Amino acid sequence: MSIPTYTLGYPPDGASLGQTKSTIRNNLDGTFETLAVDHVNNNGGTASQPAGYHTIIHEVPQTSVNTVTGYNQVFSGVPGTLVVNSTTTSSIPSNSDQQLYSLTGAGVLSQLTGHSASSNGYQWLGGTLFQWGMQAIGSGSSVTGRVDFSSFNVNFPNNCFAISLTLISKTGGTSSSDDTLCVTGSTVSATGFNWIFNGNSGSFTNFYWTAIGN
Repeated sequence: MSIPTYTLGYPPDGASLGQTKSTIRNNLDGTFETLAVDHVNNNGGTASQPAGYHTIIHEVPQTSVNTVTGYNQVFSGVPGTLVVNSTTTSSIPSNSDQQLYSLTGAGVLSQLTGHSASSNGYQWLGGTLFQWGMQAIGSGSSVTGRVDFSSFNVNFPNNCFAISLTLISKTGGTSSSDDTLCVTGSTVSATGFNWIFNGNSGSFTNFYWTAIGN
């Protein structure tokens, strides 16, 4: 059964209730049934479900949102299409799926959702982007290389704040305190970083990396 159409302005001045009964009923029934879509209805449920409380929130995706001073806004939109304060959001993820955002009264935007769950992946958490992956070291006692985020995951829209590296021990390999793996600090950017390995490549052929940014 469809929700009755709401008619604004009923009953009009000078009309009798008998003339407008069906329209008034539609307005009341429509309001009742519309509320119940995302809320416990006006009659209430059990003690833990009082009338008017949310049961679920359906959000119509937005295409353009602006700051309202003094108020926080939570809304959904498609990354790369949604425009906030005249700036198009980054397209992470780029699958045209709706994601959640928060915009503070001071104009601070945070992307709250969006991820790629894989061995080389990423996750948005409250406006911070976490990325991770695995990199092959190659052979040699002194090896250099680079991790380009876009080759594995995505570039950070703005900044890369921190990187962590963890060597993966090869089965049967031997290691020593002389084995080192580090980031070349001056090369860290929103698009990637350079790394240096010194030691026994027969013991370590890969490493895990994680990066945090926004």
